[in-house]
Amino acid sequence: MTTLENSLMAARQNEIFSTGGEGDRYFQRNRAFYSDKRSADELSAAAALYTKYIKQDDLVLEVGSSSGVNLASICQAAGCRGVGIDPSAEAIGKGLQLFPHLDLRVGTADRLDFADHSLDFTLFGFCLYLVDREHITRVVAEADRCLRDGGWIGITDFMPDVPTARPYAHRAEITSYKLDYSRLFTAFPHFQLVESVCFNHTDNRYSADPQERLSAQVIHKQMRGGYQRI
Repeated sequence: MTTLENSLMAARQNEIFSTGGEGDRYFQRNRAFYSDKRSADELSAAAALYTKYIKQDDLVLEVGSSSGVNLASICQAAGCRGVGIDPSAEAIGKGLQLFPHLDLRVGTADRLDFADHSLDFTLFGFCLYLVDREHITRVVAEADRCLRDGGWIGITDFMPDVPTARPYAHRAEITSYKLDYSRLFTAFPHFQLVESVCFNHTDNRYSADPQERLSAQVIHKQMRGGYQRI
């Protein structure tokens, strides 16, 4: 396969997950967790970090919500309103059965169907590493557009030592892009990283393996605070 063919294949990751069935297959591989309402009764380490920055009645969006288990746990703990989007129609359908109080929709991060400055907290729930590279700057722009001044962004994703690209474990034509995604936001002065924790897939400890290391990060948006007035 040529470099151009590889590039074209990678550019179709959005469609592979939404209309190509990979989003549904992700849900099916993890059905035991995402189909159990009891999974929402306990906060994960990442969710516990995010709830520190969420107030009662805040509007919280989780991108990559699957059935809404993680979002439901946050709403239960913080008393906030939850909206979730995911490319898997099967996951969204199951979530609407489990958590009727959540607003769950089929969608992807590059096109957010929300008004400007309407969200208090936007969470990227372990999904940015699978976003098409041709769409990643659009994802940042959409998150910025929808988040109010003074709002927050949470990112759960891989945290390697250096940016890496490797085949997705479950489908060879998909590429996993691992990097410190907070930098895509903090390159702009109005975004500031305020807290970050590292863990791995099995427990809350730091992983020495850079390909298995995960992180949860909280970023604050403050338009005036990013610039020194002179």
